[in-house]
Amino acid sequence: MAGALAGVLIMPTAPALAGPYDNLPDMGEAIDRDISLAEELAMGDGFMQALKRQATFVTHPLLNHYVQSLGERLAGASSWNAYPFHFTVIQDDSINAFAAPGGHISLFSGLILRTDNENELAGVMAHEMAHVTQRHIARMIAGSSAMSLTTLAALAAAILVGGSNPDAAAAAVNLGIAGAIQQQINFTRDHEYEADRIGIQILSGAGFDPEGMVSFFEKLARQEGDGFYVHNELLRTHPVTTNRIAEAANRARAARPSKVFNQPDYAYAKAALAAQLDPRPLATAGRLEKTAEDRVSLYRRALLLGRAGSHEEALAVLQGLHDKARDNLWIGTALAETLQRMKQDDQAIRVLERQLALFPGHPILTMQLGRLWMAKEPERAYALLRQAVRENPRHTGLLHAFADAAGRAGRRAEHHEAMGLFFIQERRLPEARAELETARALSAGDTISRQRIDALIDRVETEIIEAQRRKEEHS
Repeated sequence: MAGALAGVLIMPTAPALAGPYDNLPDMGEAIDRDISLAEELAMGDGFMQALKRQATFVTHPLLNHYVQSLGERLAGASSWNAYPFHFTVIQDDSINAFAAPGGHISLFSGLILRTDNENELAGVMAHEMAHVTQRHIARMIAGSSAMSLTTLAALAAAILVGGSNPDAAAAAVNLGIAGAIQQQINFTRDHEYEADRIGIQILSGAGFDPEGMVSFFEKLARQEGDGFYVHNELLRTHPVTTNRIAEAANRARAARPSKVFNQPDYAYAKAALAAQLDPRPLATAGRLEKTAEDRVSLYRRALLLGRAGSHEEALAVLQGLHDKARDNLWIGTALAETLQRMKQDDQAIRVLERQLALFPGHPILTMQLGRLWMAKEPERAYALLRQAVRENPRHTGLLHAFADAAGRAGRRAEHHEAMGLFFIQERRLPEARAELETARALSAGDTISRQRIDALIDRVETEIIEAQRRKEEHS
């Protein structure tokens, strides 16, 4: 977005690195050869594993579910079907976002908090997704070296977050590849315009107002003029030019759909994020006590009170909101969490059961309710979460909860199989293989389960062997 995003500025002679996330970019430019989807996915795995070691991710389950759902709505309006998109939120106040190989897209919390509506947030996401659908990203990294693609992606991640891991960044510099990676990661003007154009098409097809992309451009341009983000690489390396804004505005007006649909979830997601990251929750809650009148502001105040340890006051606010809006998912889950913190599990269970009746199969509600049932009714939790995993087989939170429920219910083989599936989704393949081998040993008398687990082990071993082969080819 708005020059999305800055190129890596680290050269072999660079004396120092800036902040830990100053230089996280989009990466992309066509190269002389095509790369396979398997290579691209391997690059994405390497990049994200390195990033997870160095970045702090927002863990709010409902917020992450909202961002992923928003991305999936956009993906449905694109022509991309090679692999799914994965969306994460990095806890950092910078206005930034980036796409990585394999469909991984990360938004910085500072960017989300500075959007004014869902159309602006969707505009950022659609722009990043366009870099993926045009395959700008993986090809660029792949063309930078004959090294192992996974190693290269990991080194790129180390450079991009080098401020928090200077040893890793220095190693890349000493290898003499930092300059090469910089050349491959920097975006061209044509790529930015293409991402704008494709992003606007995605927005329109998904029922968003493409003007949201333009209004965010304009916001960044105004802030650049004020000098507020003079040190922000997003603006400094790829400025939001007048021509770019004008062209995007023309395209957005022409592409505006006849009906625009925005979800009320956006306001609650933003409030939840602001409350979770507020450095002075009690002081902010005190200010909101004087000004909060609308439901979203009161919800934010309740979350702040909870963070400050004022659970009874938070409960009173949330109960009042819930009585007037029993179909509000954000208020209901926050009320259940507050009741649970106050050791009122039975009341929390009743709230979640009512919510699940309104939102059948919702993965976050199911996960929360299943975990509450585990202590007293592990078989009931097991049955609920087993069905949820069948409906959401790639949901890591549900997989982990189901594994715990199976263990609590004494179903050891299923516990280890579920943990194996969890590690597969996390791309921690050696750990996945170990869990699945344990599950296989515990399933000796169950032919069907053993055949299923054998197939999973074969799949994992094939991926491990293929990764090793790619490493040897490029070493």
